[in-house]
Amino acid sequence: METKIRCPFHVSRLSRFTLLCRLLAIAMATGSGFRADSKSVPATTLNVAGLTKPAEILVDRWGVPHIYAKTEKDAFFVQGFNAARDRLFQIDLWRRRGLGQLAEVFGPAYVEQDKAARLFLYRGDLDKEWKRYSSKGTDEASGIVTAFVQGINAYIEWLGSHPDQVPFEFKHLGYQPAKWAAEDVVRIRSHGLHRNLQSEVDRANTACKASLKADEIRIPLQPPWETQVPAGLDPCLPKDVLKVFLLATQAVFVTKESLMTSDTEATRVAALDSTEEALEGSNNWVISPKRSATP
Repeated sequence: METKIRCPFHVSRLSRFTLLCRLLAIAMATGSGFRADSKSVPATTLNVAGLTKPAEILVDRWGVPHIYAKTEKDAFFVQGFNAARDRLFQIDLWRRRGLGQLAEVFGPAYVEQDKAARLFLYRGDLDKEWKRYSSKGTDEASGIVTAFVQGINAYIEWLGSHPDQVPFEFKHLGYQPAKWAAEDVVRIRSHGLHRNLQSEVDRANTACKASLKADEIRIPLQPPWETQVPAGLDPCLPKDVLKVFLLATQAVFVTKESLMTSDTEATRVAALDSTEEALEGSNNWVISPKRSATP
């Protein structure tokens, strides 16, 4: 089913699109659609396939999208479409890193990182796995994720007929964004495998070189807990015990040298090179009540 989307764009000096529009979906004779309604910027019409009923995206003056739809499937479809429009290079890179497909577009310098990432891919029963994310053992999660990636793919298809809108990064690096399968979201595990394992290895190294009492000074446990080394367990681990793990979970470092080399050793293990680097927090922030118009 074809969807007609009219969306006004405001082009900033950074050549990035900031949506300042109201996208109002209207039913059409041949399908459903989005219609932009904005007094400040002209509308651009996009033809996209995928929606089943009218839907609505409101992008406020801060650039925050608000999505409304008649069905759950359409809501997640539109969310995927909007996410791809805002962050296509980012999510494409995350997908490639997680599936171990970096070398396919960046060259042999990324083969080792791909091999490490593929060791952590989920290879179990996908039907059972989907049901673990759903209520009462249904296929709810599968349907939601399928609709979301269909939205991503719809935007990628739209770019196929509008190459001038392809994000700069793809043009600069010389490859096209890949389409998604719902299974990609479930199979990728290396994006979330971090933090605790590194801290446990650090604790073992401290116990090996000093003592667990020394580790209490390094990082006190909360709530207070006295850690013990199980009888017979040697806390002295090989220096490179986490090499494959870190290679699989590190960020993607794209440099001119790595793109031109055929040496797989050019791929860096970031955490080994930057031992002082630490991840802190998430997206939390605090604002003074004096700066807010509401309590």
